[in-house]
Amino acid sequence: MMLKKQHRLSTDYEFKLTRKYGRNLVSRYFYLYVLKPQNYEGQTRVGIIVSNKFDKSAVKRNRIKRIYREIIRNNLDKIPPKLWIIVYPKISSQGAKYEDVNTEFTDILQKEFIAG
Repeated sequence: MMLKKQHRLSTDYEFKLTRKYGRNLVSRYFYLYVLKPQNYEGQTRVGIIVSNKFDKSAVKRNRIKRIYREIIRNNLDKIPPKLWIIVYPKISSQGAKYEDVNTEFTDILQKEFIAG
């Protein structure tokens, strides 16, 4: 299932701003860029970027995007509002199981947003 439009980063401006000024969090399977924009009162918005460097096959890139979208959709209630997040999957996540990536994502959420 797709993320609702209100939960997706959509413009090039949003991606560039998040990438430039966002905090970089590194995991075994992905990089996260997290930004809390000034004067933004909306819901958390997420973008997923999988480059050709990840894999030349569009099928494999789209599969990994679907996996990350589902993980984010299932954990959206645990993420604080008013954030812009970009997820860059690492090549190491290509062979990883859904459960492993999901655990890693929830661990980073716990560490960065709930405890911190």
